[in-house]
Amino acid sequence: MKDVNHISDDGDSFRSFNIVGLSYVSLYLKDFDEAAEFYSQVFGPSTSVENHILCWPMGSTMLTIFPSEYGSARGSNPRNTEFGIQVASPEEVDCLYNRFLSVGAKGRHQPEDTWMYETMRFACIDDPFGVRIDIYCPIPEEKAGWTII
Repeated sequence: MKDVNHISDDGDSFRSFNIVGLSYVSLYLKDFDEAAEFYSQVFGPSTSVENHILCWPMGSTMLTIFPSEYGSARGSNPRNTEFGIQVASPEEVDCLYNRFLSVGAKGRHQPEDTWMYETMRFACIDDPFGVRIDIYCPIPEEKAGWTII
């Protein structure tokens, strides 16, 4: 858990929040029908929350897509948006990366063992709608594909 300090509304004092996670990624998409098809090809059938709201369970959270008319930037796809998907094994990073590529995503970072906040297997894609998706799995340093000096 990360203890984060924030400036309060009066600008003088600080308050502390104990952030334990980030949940419920929601994307508002102009190309809603195409996005629904794209994400269904990657993650399988969606769960329909209500008309034109689709979601996919992802561990302890959900990925939800909405038509852009429901959001604050009507008539557009997300821009400069990124989120990460943690998978259960390093091999699943490669598998999910390849699944995204097979349905039209662009590869931005091929799967590799790296350090990014922690040692992990990491890959990155851009979906056809302007969203960057990181795919990762933490790994012990001794199992990474390099030697620590």
